[in-house]
Amino acid sequence: MRRLLTTGGMLLLAGCILTSATKGVYAASTISVYDGVNPLITMVDNGPGDGIGATGVIMVQTNVGVWNLAIFTGLTKPLLGSATDPVMDLLVQASSSSAGSLRVTFSDSDFGPATGTLNAIVDGHVANGAGATATYDVYGDPANVVGATTVHIASAGTTALPTSVSVFGPLTLPTLYSLTQVAQYDAAGPPLIQSDASFSVLPVPEPGVLGLGALSLAVFALGRPRHSKA
Repeated sequence: MRRLLTTGGMLLLAGCILTSATKGVYAASTISVYDGVNPLITMVDNGPGDGIGATGVIMVQTNVGVWNLAIFTGLTKPLLGSATDPVMDLLVQASSSSAGSLRVTFSDSDFGPATGTLNAIVDGHVANGAGATATYDVYGDPANVVGATTVHIASAGTTALPTSVSVFGPLTLPTLYSLTQVAQYDAAGPPLIQSDASFSVLPVPEPGVLGLGALSLAVFALGRPRHSKA
């Protein structure tokens, strides 16, 4: 997926989503925004504050404290990935009038059966203004509660922007479970931040596939010509 979409690119994505049809019934994903001072703001997919009437994407423009969120978008199933192939993507473009912190949480439920290695990636930069850092974590909950951070699956830690970090963690939760992205941005002064935090799951190879791979290596080794010593 193309990283760090511009505002125009995200609006184009929104237009494409509006013209597409979604199928099936899914539990509603949620996005919440918190600046550490003002009350938590929460938006539910297809609920008040969601700028797109399609399942699997939440697009919001809002203000909280010193922060102006020009646009932030969360994408999940069925638009991106599926219950058995978890993929989530959180795109943020935000500016602030002074130093401050911004935490954006994106969560969805009813995943599984799906196990393997979760690959979490965060990209970001300061388009202009003061320096900032990004902290990115992915959590799961075996009780399938939206927003719960029971099991810490992967962490990109805290890095200064610009950044591009890819980390891995085990996904071994029983069906059904929820998954939650938490991205936090801390600014030393007024910045304009653009960031993309996502994850996907690399499935565990089937035992038969592993066996075939080992067999192929063995056949290759046996087939190599052997040279006798003079």
